[in-house]
Amino acid sequence: MTVRLAISVEGHTEFEFCREVLKSHLLAFGVYLEPIIVVTQRNITGPNIKGGSISLDRFKREVRPLLYSFDHVTTLYDFHGFRDRFEGESPDALCARLAATLENPRHFTPYLQVYEFEALLFSAPNVIARFLGCPIIGEVLHQAVKVCGGPEGVNDDPATTPAKRIQAAFRQHLAQRYDKTFHGPLLAMEIGLPGIRAACPRFAVWLSRLEHLAD
Repeated sequence: MTVRLAISVEGHTEFEFCREVLKSHLLAFGVYLEPIIVVTQRNITGPNIKGGSISLDRFKREVRPLLYSFDHVTTLYDFHGFRDRFEGESPDALCARLAATLENPRHFTPYLQVYEFEALLFSAPNVIARFLGCPIIGEVLHQAVKVCGGPEGVNDDPATTPAKRIQAAFRQHLAQRYDKTFHGPLLAMEIGLPGIRAACPRFAVWLSRLEHLAD
């Protein structure tokens, strides 16, 4: 039995990560993954604009139709950029609220990446440093993980989110721009899922659940 799984993703970086890293992995478990980028602006005379921060209304508009077309549906959104989260609301509480807005369908698993996709790239600073040929970037990432207690703790401040830290490191130590869509999935592929799930327990729980959908 093959389970058709839709992943509603926030943007092109998450789309490429799903396509290049998660898809073949989950297929070995009998799960056929299809990532779908949220539509942020619908155009009558041209292509829709896709990718961008998520609101509760946007989430409902995107995910509800998928529930009728796939065996299971999940999300891959950044917790940091979710527009309608309440002050002090935890990622788990927001996930529960998302499910509740859809009346808690059994074939829906909400998931929010804490605090954003780039946190996964902090899973193996030494691998990143070796791949980029830049030891100091590895030191920068390692120090952030050490201070924050893990990749998924690299923080929620607008100035020091995982992506902002990586952008600054690329600019200062490589003299180049961090391209989210290109570098993000590429670095995640270099680390590999075993390394990511070992360092990111929240991500590991989500991935494990997806692996068992066909059981």
